[in-house]
Amino acid sequence: MADVVVSYRAEERDQAAYVVRLLDLAGFSVWWDQKLVAGRSYDRAVLQEIDACKCVVVCWSQNSIHSDWVRAEAKIALEQDKIIPVMLNMVRIPPPFTMLHTVDLSQWRGAPDDRAWVDVIGQVRRRVDPSGKSAVRIADYSRDAVAKSGHLIHRISAKDSTGRWALYFILVPPLHEKAFLQAIKNKHDNMVDLDKYGTIIASCYGDAPNQEVKSLLKQKYGFDV
Repeated sequence: MADVVVSYRAEERDQAAYVVRLLDLAGFSVWWDQKLVAGRSYDRAVLQEIDACKCVVVCWSQNSIHSDWVRAEAKIALEQDKIIPVMLNMVRIPPPFTMLHTVDLSQWRGAPDDRAWVDVIGQVRRRVDPSGKSAVRIADYSRDAVAKSGHLIHRISAKDSTGRWALYFILVPPLHEKAFLQAIKNKHDNMVDLDKYGTIIASCYGDAPNQEVKSLLKQKYGFDV
């Protein structure tokens, strides 16, 4: 059985997958419905996993607050004192969960060392390993997480606020990728705030990466550009 169960609504599957991946990279064993074995009853499987886990990360969103399944899973986790609620976007969380400390991830842009996400990791760690012996340095964790998220790194050329051409490497989490690609496609002569959609991990002036950027991406994340 897993340390952590992640509860979410199907519409947020890509974002939930990213949450699961980052929890896994922090050293936790994670169960979510994508690990459901064919032929196994869903409701029975969820109950067994929640009963056996150390904590349940409940992802509240505009979709999940209306989900009977997510609310039921959250209720069971609350009754067992295992719930760790997070908010993927600004919503009115249903009672009785409004009384709980909920980590606000609505402004999170996918950075593993983001303050809000580090709060989630810390809360999970306290449930799974109260001794803290399995804790990892956030800087190391962030570096390793980015290194293993190469498929989420976008390389774009754009003019900065001074009008100079620059090259950016930006980590865009699944939740914001569609909006990011749409913004880039429709930018025309307007400015696009890259920080609104993701986390810039490297940049330089020009239309090709300079040696400093190449060295940084190679040495820190293992990327060849």
